Amino acid sequence: MYPYCAYENLRKEFVQTVGYAGKLEIPDALVRKLAEFIDAHPNDMMTAYYARSLLDMFYRKKTEERSIRLFNRLNSFLVQKSALLELFLHGLGDGQNLSWFENYDIATIWQAISSLNDGYSKANYIGRFSHRFTDEIAGAAYDSMLAMPDTFKIRGLAGIYPRMDAVHKAEILSYLLQQFVSGAAEAAYQLKLKFPHMDKNSRAKVIDAHLEIPGLSERFIAYLAIRNTAYLQPDDANRIVARAKTFESDYLRNRCLLKLAAYLHEEEIENLYDRFMEDFHSQAASTASIHNLYQFGAVVKKLEKSRVVSLALQKIAALDDSQNEVFNQEKYGQMLFIMPLLTEVHREHAFDIAETVRGGYKKTLKGRLRAHFASSKNFCTFLYSPICF
Repeated sequence: MYPYCAYENLRKEFVQTVGYAGKLEIPDALVRKLAEFIDAHPNDMMTAYYARSLLDMFYRKKTEERSIRLFNRLNSFLVQKSALLELFLHGLGDGQNLSWFENYDIATIWQAISSLNDGYSKANYIGRFSHRFTDEIAGAAYDSMLAMPDTFKIRGLAGIYPRMDAVHKAEILSYLLQQFVSGAAEAAYQLKLKFPHMDKNSRAKVIDAHLEIPGLSERFIAYLAIRNTAYLQPDDANRIVARAKTFESDYLRNRCLLKLAAYLHEEEIENLYDRFMEDFHSQAASTASIHNLYQFGAVVKKLEKSRVVSLALQKIAALDDSQNEVFNQEKYGQMLFIMPLLTEVHREHAFDIAETVRGGYKKTLKGRLRAHFASSKNFCTFLYSPICF
């Protein structure tokens, strides 16, 4: 039977037995049939979607106790344990799912993860749940990742790094650095993310690798420093400052040095600011220069917030989206970013910019602007911090 036909038959049984109110527990007979449906179509890309749809329709009254009970009952019937990941844990990072997944049996979760084929999904799940692994599971996960292709191994080993003991951490770091030196962008990304979990000596090795590799992309050095400023030793910070001053990219140089402003003399910051403002007024508008403007506003005291907003609006208005696809309009994205800072003084200018946005995004932006100006002055206050402080 085709998956859709089987799904429709099962849905009718759910309606007759449970009803759409979702107030009743799903009886074991239906849980077993749901498991049989999943096991009968393990390779169909719609199977997980159909199964989630059934649970969403007929299991609405979710509580921690009911969720754990359903997880365990479905697990007892399923052969394809990986389906539990799709049904209960899929999309946990998007903020719309419940948090009691932490109470699902970790041995069962590992069994489901280990049954996946080598790939990014398996590596991501290992990283997501490694903090709950027992020593035995952590060891099994480590061994399983050693057999993965490098493409996935980098992410998987980095994900489990904080959970491992000192010996295994050293082995993982050595491998990541080896891949980094060989040019793997994923290794650079993972070293940046795991930097806070490293000890002092390990961090020094990571910084040495970034500063000593000839011709290394400035972006790798900049973002390592930007994300991990709080974890840098003064000597290492000063070494990165010296390297950042030689960056060819004005954007990365400004962003990196401003993040490390505590290691610069006030006169150096002033000179950096004067040079930036000269280029800001003379060069064509770009999202990079607008972003740098916000960062200077957070560091340079004489650059007041109201002036930052006014200058940013001028440059946003001058952005040229004519060659971009309708779905990729820089003006639209920049206006959404700066919107929480707009006051009545900026109303006319903001709506003038909105009129130049293309497609349905114009209507959306104008609607959001109207909602912003109609709301209280504390609208989206939490968004002020990343821009101005």
